[in-house]
Amino acid sequence: MHEFELIQRCFADWPGRHAQVLTGIGDDGLVWQDPRPLVISTDTAVVGRHFPVDASPEQVAGRAFLPALSDLAAMGASPAFFTLALTLPARLNNASEPNIESWIQAFATELRRLAIAHKCMLAGGDTTAGEQLTLTLSVHGTCAQPVLRSGAQVGDAVWVTGQLGQAAAALPLILAGNAAAAPPAWLAAYWQPKPQIALAEQLAVFLHSAIDISDGLLGDAGHLARSSQVDLHLNLNALPLDADLVALGDRGLQYALAGGDDYQLCFTAGMNAGEQIERIAQSLGVRVSRIGEVRQGTGQLHWYDDDRKRDLPWQSFEHF
Repeated sequence: MHEFELIQRCFADWPGRHAQVLTGIGDDGLVWQDPRPLVISTDTAVVGRHFPVDASPEQVAGRAFLPALSDLAAMGASPAFFTLALTLPARLNNASEPNIESWIQAFATELRRLAIAHKCMLAGGDTTAGEQLTLTLSVHGTCAQPVLRSGAQVGDAVWVTGQLGQAAAALPLILAGNAAAAPPAWLAAYWQPKPQIALAEQLAVFLHSAIDISDGLLGDAGHLARSSQVDLHLNLNALPLDADLVALGDRGLQYALAGGDDYQLCFTAGMNAGEQIERIAQSLGVRVSRIGEVRQGTGQLHWYDDDRKRDLPWQSFEHF
């Protein structure tokens, strides 16, 4: 397929529109008009780095789109639209490759399903040839008031959503071709993460700060602490780990703290908001765990096994 044929056949005329997107696919640029703040986040997914080389097109769509939405959740924003820049290597554009068109079509079909499910309109993008499969998504959302990393207040409680470490624990098994040995929950966490959009939308009024846990709580909680210029005192025993991770001992704890790929939220809120937070989370079927508190400081993390302070030897995921 040529570029414009590919766009027309696979990415044009999707259902779902956003009232503030005045012009989308088919022009030189999209036109957006809205009086509310617009939150923008860009994520790039590269084969061999963000998903395995043998990932199916449906799996690639999930690994590219869903983590990007998690950044909107961290800002308390509702998805509005996204753009997609798709780089296809020669092996995917080779006419002698019988499965190339079916691969692109399957990818587009799954991306369309996800976009509809999360009410996020595909509004434009770009396609080109390159050396390796690469996808760059810019997601855009709106909110009344963005939730920032820099708003944590002394006396706040620190919370996390979901369960930590499952995706990181699944990855070595996936790469080894032994995915069948991973618990189903681990595989689901890796291939189909669940960005906490609905929860963040309802909790935004209570939140003082928030961050997406994409590189591991150890690093991302540190970003929040430094941005807010406070110290976080966190209890290892309060972390939400499933039984299979607990059985791995410190290795399981390392996955939860430094493995990355969780796409859950770490947030702070006043102590008096705990009951409302738990009630809203329960109504949405989302697990929330209070794991510590905010104290005066200069941007440090302090880890405890109950009352015993513990120094951790791990570092969070690094992109370079």
